[in-house]
Amino acid sequence: MRQEWEPEDLIEVWTLLEEDQERLRNKSGANRLGFALLLKFFEVEALFPEDAGEIPAPAVSYVAQQVKVPAEEWAAYDWSGRAIKRHRMEIRGAFGFRECAEEDQAQLAEWLAVELCGVELNRDRLAEAVVARCRKDRLEPPTPGRIARLVVRRSAPSRSGSARPPWAGCRRRPGPGWTT
Repeated sequence: MRQEWEPEDLIEVWTLLEEDQERLRNKSGANRLGFALLLKFFEVEALFPEDAGEIPAPAVSYVAQQVKVPAEEWAAYDWSGRAIKRHRMEIRGAFGFRECAEEDQAQLAEWLAVELCGVELNRDRLAEAVVARCRKDRLEPPTPGRIARLVVRRSAPSRSGSARPPWAGCRRRPGPGWTT
């Protein structure tokens, strides 16, 4: 997510709507601010931030004003406790998403192998395609590390140590004119 925001963009993207405010009613302090920031981040990105640094500082200040919690409370939000797990579950439900289970990851790997590995080589674009597919399927994407492992699997070196061609493990070999 970008870190610099023009005031009009900040207002358009980070303003809490009435239904957002309803979800905040039983929360206070750092949990209130943390929930609001995760909610708006998820609304924009269809995934959760990995850490507090991913949330733009102007957004923290703007949302803090709306929820009437000092922006400094953001530093006290617990990124590993029970509250964030409940917050994530509630936010996924609000947007009709669900967690990406092992079975979903296996289906994503299969989709990558069948649909994309003969067409696209760039790992960043493949990772973006996985995230886009998750959005389409209303799945919270796996962590970036898991996505990277899904993408790398098809071009990892073999047991002998020699690099496999990028299409290794694909069901179909790339067509004519495809270069590595």
